[in-house]
Amino acid sequence: MSGIRVRFAPSPTGLLHLGAARTALFNYLYARHYRGNLILRIEDTDRERSRPEFETAQLDDLAWLGLSYDEGPYRQSERGDVYERAVQRLAETGLTRESADESGRSALYFRPPRRRGGFLDGLRGEVTFGGIDDFVIIKSDGTPSYNFAVVVDDADMGVTHVIRGEEHLSNTARQSLLYEALGAEEPQFIHLGVILGPDGKKLSKRHGAASIADYRSEGYLPEALVNYLALLGWNDPEGKEDFSGTGEILRHWDPARLGSSPATFDADRLLFFDASHIRRLPTEELRKRLEPFLEESLPRGRETAAVEAIRDEMKTLSEAPRLLYEITGPVDPSVFVGELPDSSDEVFTYVATELEGREFEDVEEARGFGAGLRAWAKEKGIKARDLLHPLRLALTGKNRGPEMAYLFAVLGADEARERIVASGEARLGL
Repeated sequence: MSGIRVRFAPSPTGLLHLGAARTALFNYLYARHYRGNLILRIEDTDRERSRPEFETAQLDDLAWLGLSYDEGPYRQSERGDVYERAVQRLAETGLTRESADESGRSALYFRPPRRRGGFLDGLRGEVTFGGIDDFVIIKSDGTPSYNFAVVVDDADMGVTHVIRGEEHLSNTARQSLLYEALGAEEPQFIHLGVILGPDGKKLSKRHGAASIADYRSEGYLPEALVNYLALLGWNDPEGKEDFSGTGEILRHWDPARLGSSPATFDADRLLFFDASHIRRLPTEELRKRLEPFLEESLPRGRETAAVEAIRDEMKTLSEAPRLLYEITGPVDPSVFVGELPDSSDEVFTYVATELEGREFEDVEEARGFGAGLRAWAKEKGIKARDLLHPLRLALTGKNRGPEMAYLFAVLGADEARERIVASGEARLGL
């Protein structure tokens, strides 16, 4: 197929939400698959609810998701002359009438030449409709209605395929009659299946649905969101689900795999994808992405170790401060000192001595140090658990956590020694 032109047309009346982001993604993938063009159009004819700050936020979110467009943004509020010409054309054929709208003020209505018909949907086949009444095309405030402006814009911009949610099926019936009345070629419609919550009802905030801005602030990766959204209404023929980003999705993308069946949003599954993408990020890239979420800077000279220490436990970037604090936060030996085995005294004394004057350049050096400790413990007949568990408690006050080498590398030899000495002194004070 050639000459493909699709569009994403959000209304700046709120933040970009998951459903709209999926629509943007599928339009992006469709355009890139066929080497066509993606048009961005801002549908801002709702004067009361449209806000420039919402438009800015939506554009920022699209950029964050990596969804670029080829034309636009065009704004309906700047296209009054185009709508006026279309109105004149309908009026000349006797297909308009002026009447009071619901507010009692005068509005312009479209009088369809017929009340029933059909249109072709790429996922559903022929869709028939009937019982279409006259409907508003120019509101009493002089702005075009949604159904009218959409048809005029799509025809004027040469849109060949309209990809959107199935909630627009009823709108498409009216729009189909407008295309015919304007003598414009009707685009191919593709109405995606609705996104449901786990309870089978339309996705809403009670299911954990949030705006893209919310997911950004919570520390989700854009790659993870794109990965998961791609699976809500599309599936890979080989069953692959884990994609590194839009580039890899495009290599597998086949529009024939789009489906009209409802897709169920699972917040836990999205979290799983996010954790998976965090684990695969290069350490330096992950460090950069963590910076906005950290209340304090990473330990100077030990940034790499700190990132690697918490990587496997992170599901979102916003968890980084808590996970780091579990390593670097203060320790009170009195809480656990009574649980320590008698061999802890010897362990603390030996390790504190070995740490004196030492520096860990990286995690590998800390691992080498740990290997030396295990060899010493084996020689002394001290079980591995009786070596590592007391040290973990002394260093973090926790029963579990990252590999011991990360603790030494993140805390540094001096801080680790101070904590071990403090635990040893607490043991002697029992």
